[in-house]
Amino acid sequence: MKFKIDKQRKYIFIAAAILLLFGVIYRLFPFFQGIQAADAEIVLKERQLVKYRQIVQKGNDLQAKIISLNRTLKQVESGLLTGETPALAAVNIQNTLNEIASRSEVEIKTVRVLKPEKMDEKDYLSVPVQFTISSTIRQLKEMLYRIETSPKYLTIKKITINVRHTRGLRQIQSNLTVAGVMKLAES
Repeated sequence: MKFKIDKQRKYIFIAAAILLLFGVIYRLFPFFQGIQAADAEIVLKERQLVKYRQIVQKGNDLQAKIISLNRTLKQVESGLLTGETPALAAVNIQNTLNEIASRSEVEIKTVRVLKPEKMDEKDYLSVPVQFTISSTIRQLKEMLYRIETSPKYLTIKKITINVRHTRGLRQIQSNLTVAGVMKLAES
């Protein structure tokens, strides 16, 4: 049994097959497009996930740095003057200077507490104390060294030296201003 298809029916059949094929493609195109979009979305989500993991890691690193900095801050603040007020901090400086002077075998003649000064850092105050000593060069050098290497953070802000000759001895009269740092009480 042979089918004989005339030319006109053959063209109609081919056109119908092409229309059917376009219909199937049109109907299934969103499905294939959805698969492709899902792949792109998965890649995008993976990139976002990597980015978020990096941010979390940086956060953990920053947290570790904060802990380390707080530890260092506490260690550094242990060298600050103790006392609730600048006057009590000045007493702390005087006690430290008296100890240094006695170890250097120097007598402190006068002591004057100067007005405290605010530092650039708003939580800290510089407390200066001015004192006068009479010493030899070696004693003065030793005292300056001990002030600078004190466990308390003391700095020599100003020094005036006068040399006097008394009975063949060279006596040095020095006027020193030493400042320490105190942390203001938190309100």
